[in-house]
Amino acid sequence: MALAREILIQKDVPAGMRDGTTLVADVYRPAGDGEYPVLLTRQPYGKQLPTVTNYLNAIKAAQHGYIVAIQDVRGRFGSEGDWNPSVYEFEDGYDSVEWAAKLPGSNGMVGMYGASYFGMTQWQAAVMQPPSLKSMAPGITWGNYLNGSQFRGGVRELGLRFYWAEAVLALDTLFREYRNDRDKFKELLPAQVHAIDHIPEEYDILPLKDLPDPGGVLPYMYASLELGITSDIWHYLNIDGRYERVEAPTFHIGCWYDVFLGETLRQYETMKEIATERGTRPPRLLLGPWTHGTVFQSVVGDLDFGLASSGYFLNYKGDVTDYHLRWFDATLKGREEALQNQPPVEVFVMGENRWRGYEEWPVPGSREERWYLHPGGVLSREEPSNSPPDEYDYDPKDPVPTIGGALLMPQVYRAGPRDQRPNEERPDVLAYTSEELTEDYTAIGTVYATLYAASSAPDTDFVARLVDLYPDGRAIGVTDGIIRASARESYPAPGVIESKEPSPTTPGEVYEYVIDMWATGIVFEAGHRIRVEVTSSSFPRWDRNLNTGEDTKDSTRSEVAHQRIFHDLERPSSITLTVVDS
Repeated sequence: MALAREILIQKDVPAGMRDGTTLVADVYRPAGDGEYPVLLTRQPYGKQLPTVTNYLNAIKAAQHGYIVAIQDVRGRFGSEGDWNPSVYEFEDGYDSVEWAAKLPGSNGMVGMYGASYFGMTQWQAAVMQPPSLKSMAPGITWGNYLNGSQFRGGVRELGLRFYWAEAVLALDTLFREYRNDRDKFKELLPAQVHAIDHIPEEYDILPLKDLPDPGGVLPYMYASLELGITSDIWHYLNIDGRYERVEAPTFHIGCWYDVFLGETLRQYETMKEIATERGTRPPRLLLGPWTHGTVFQSVVGDLDFGLASSGYFLNYKGDVTDYHLRWFDATLKGREEALQNQPPVEVFVMGENRWRGYEEWPVPGSREERWYLHPGGVLSREEPSNSPPDEYDYDPKDPVPTIGGALLMPQVYRAGPRDQRPNEERPDVLAYTSEELTEDYTAIGTVYATLYAASSAPDTDFVARLVDLYPDGRAIGVTDGIIRASARESYPAPGVIESKEPSPTTPGEVYEYVIDMWATGIVFEAGHRIRVEVTSSSFPRWDRNLNTGEDTKDSTRSEVAHQRIFHDLERPSSITLTVVDS
């Protein structure tokens, strides 16, 4: 197929929404005559931002025979209207797809692409069933706001929410709010920049309702503090229960250290079930070792996964744009040969640092294996015998600091696989370690911890973390999760979230807590050890529990909680890994 040699770029192309609001997009198209499919993405960060234009290279796609439309969503940058995250994306998404289908030179077929918020706008458009939407490629995104977006295990995603509102969104809103009052804008801008520059210190602020908003441009941030896990807004926004309305085939992109990994996998598995029932094209899945903030880089956290892990030279098959174009060639142009030499599921396996191809996820032939916590900090496949519980005290005034992991926070926190040794020296972190492995141990799939625990507090949190212990002593975090004691019945099993009112615990009583740690793909190499950490905080990634039953949004009072972790015959605390034969 000959590539277009000339590309036409049209700026601020208007799209009318059903209520009269005009949204604008930059449109990239092959110059000259012809009809082409349209690739549409909708985002709130500015259609000229490099991270927006580089995720899928619009010029390269236009050369390949596509019209590409990059749209500012309602209330952001060039588009009219009031900004309210997520709320307008259902109707605006439908209207934008149908607008894209009627662009000059369009053949009427539209594919949507994009990551994070751009991925969410795809799902919200798709459940409205716009007739012209024929393909989707949602990346590192979510459908349920209770599983990594607003909450995780019933705990606020404080690190993500405040950073996203203050550092990512506030400046454009400030400019829009005061663009006709330059003196006021010049007065507020230094204060807003100061707030952005001091987010790490501001995470310590209690109550949360006192978080800074110098320009008064973040009303939705404060409104979200009032929303619990049973709020009605989630019934409106969540895609759970509506995936069957999605008619377009889907290509899913995820990252092992992404804050939305759990949702990416749930979406793939749900669309796989739907496609099987319908007898339609199954979804495809690409899972890399990246983080949300460093998508497609080969150096992540403390590790270098090698050139083939990079999205710029992905598995020696081209870059991420090439992956997208092969998908859209098959689904929008009918060129099935574009996918012939590419397995439906491609997974980067850390440790061995290479890609593996599978027919589907979960990986065929995989099985669950349980590792039990034992006294003395031992982790073993053997079931425990009777033994007293391990104990520690959790003080909300001195929470365990966040070191790496699946973060979307200021870059000073450095997401991804990080050495956990500084935290393991603390008295409020329990560590359970296996014997040295005599052969490689491969885990590819879901991970969850089952803790039998008691607390002196009426409400508290428990955190579990899987760690790869290197022969040189490095303790590299692999994946983790959290559960709020009062939310334990809303998160009864991995991947299952039910809207149930919080139920405080009785101090001293033992409860079973299932902590969904989402998934991983890793070879624990021979000579390494497997470790599980148990504690009660990872701050400021997750909002700390005050141990009083009171909410940090309007309370500063805290108490020290005495925690007990049980590992006996009747209460066998454990971690469950999904393993495959090496």
